[in-house]
Amino acid sequence: MKKDELGLIKYIRERFSFPEGTGIGDDAAVLNFKQSALLTTDLMIEDVHFDLSYTSFYHLGFKIVSVNVSDIYAMGGDFKAFLFSAGIPETLSEEDFKELFDGIQDALRHYRGFLVGGDLSRSEKVVLSGFAVGEAEKPVLRKGAEPEDLIFITSSLGLSQAGLNLLKSLSDDKRKVIKSMKDFKKHPDIIEIEGTNELLQRHLMPVARNPEKFKDIAKAMMDISDGLLIDLHRLCEENNVGAEIYLEKIPKHPAVIKVAEYLNIDAIKLILSGGEDYELLVISDRKDAQEFGLIQVGRIVEEKGLYLIHPDKGKIPAKPEGWQHF
Repeated sequence: MKKDELGLIKYIRERFSFPEGTGIGDDAAVLNFKQSALLTTDLMIEDVHFDLSYTSFYHLGFKIVSVNVSDIYAMGGDFKAFLFSAGIPETLSEEDFKELFDGIQDALRHYRGFLVGGDLSRSEKVVLSGFAVGEAEKPVLRKGAEPEDLIFITSSLGLSQAGLNLLKSLSDDKRKVIKSMKDFKKHPDIIEIEGTNELLQRHLMPVARNPEKFKDIAKAMMDISDGLLIDLHRLCEENNVGAEIYLEKIPKHPAVIKVAEYLNIDAIKLILSGGEDYELLVISDRKDAQEFGLIQVGRIVEEKGLYLIHPDKGKIPAKPEGWQHF
């Protein structure tokens, strides 16, 4: 890359303005809050969280914003500002650098937030760090669930993991095609299974689920970043309760089922334990929560542990499987 650090920072600063305080250019951003401040951060590391053989820098830019905004939304908050830091190799091209910030800018436009600062450094591999700032009048915590409360999710699960498994199976030529995609809906499915591109988009460019319509009826909430079972287990641990999941109520996306058959993998495991869907897990005592766009999949119980309720086999203990770094 020809530009030095000062040139790169100048380029970023000229692209991203911040009208509500002090943004890029000072030692720290200045934000003006009227409610509780929400702060969260996430890392994305090359060969741990993404593979550049099928992930473009545009995808990475969009995704690093989304995964952080998802944490703000999981607290029932409004997203306000974003700080972004990156370690990048000297060999990174200016075009890839531009694509990275194109993705960030498009995501910020979608979520109506602003880039207010960050840092750049040289590194051997690509390392991305996002820091999201939000606010909430009354944050929704993981703690708040009680026995007999109902468990809801915001949409079908397993799409991201199915998309990842499919990406790993594709030829180099098809991976190159995917890297060129920004709006996956405008392209024909990469294989002859309807809905395939929706799975790829869920993995490469997830969109955080805004809780505005239902946050007021949520007693507890968190985002599903590592998988339904492991994230539900974490929520239950926080509340000293257990949970039952009704398998017949779990939505099964047709493309997930078909791709699982195509790759000869277990579709139910994808749905229950696949990570990076960034849907929301919502606990409420409202029996009419479906009217707010939520899907009931289970209930909170007093007995600790996770249990799958099978229509024929009855109650089955479940392990909290999902993505873990260590």
